[in-house]
Amino acid sequence: MKNKIVLSYRFIILVYYLLAFLIVIININHLERVLIYSLILIVLFGIVVHIYILNIPKLLLSNKYIANKYIEKNLSTVKEAIDKIHNKSINDSLITIYIFLLEISNYKEEYQNFVEQNSKRIFDEKQNRHWYTIKLQYYYNLNKKDEYLKLYDPQLDNKVKNPLFKIMYLILNEEYEEALELSKKVTSQQKDVGYIMKLYYRIICLEHLEKENELNDCINEMVEFNDQIHYVKEIKDKYKK
Repeated sequence: MKNKIVLSYRFIILVYYLLAFLIVIININHLERVLIYSLILIVLFGIVVHIYILNIPKLLLSNKYIANKYIEKNLSTVKEAIDKIHNKSINDSLITIYIFLLEISNYKEEYQNFVEQNSKRIFDEKQNRHWYTIKLQYYYNLNKKDEYLKLYDPQLDNKVKNPLFKIMYLILNEEYEEALELSKKVTSQQKDVGYIMKLYYRIICLEHLEKENELNDCINEMVEFNDQIHYVKEIKDKYKK
């Protein structure tokens, strides 16, 4: 089966080179025009690539793909794209998505190995903002509380605009009541992976706060999801044996 990520990227590159060729042919006797149009084309290419990067996770991580248990298929699709696409911005984005897919799946060992294999890129302080969420999740999963608390930056967190990392921060500080309230506040109606993760951390808070009725409601909701997601499987294994 053709890789949709690779094919779409190659299509963008093909259009880019065709436009560049046409600019040269049409303006072959006007060097200044060629330079101006080339600069415009480069800017447009950058915009298109940026839009392309933003839409990859929307395509792969939508509710439809989670509901239909396509996580493993998406893992292989993204891994192949990482190997074939060498544009740095796109490659970084694909690695981020691949790590996220490994993290939410049941491939814990593969997740840890892949992060460690790419540690030079991920843990480079010069790229702190780009890999910020990957590092936080990695530290949390390995129960490296000190590293998580040291890295956590409220200013960066506001820029990322993902409340999950503040929830994890509060849990690590044993501020379960505040973490619980935040998990309720940010819950959306869309049953996507982010919703499942918030539900998982809410369950952790409810366990510590011993709020049995709310805990049972959350567990019953959690077990309805796809257990290819390790957050779901963990709760099923713990409460629904």
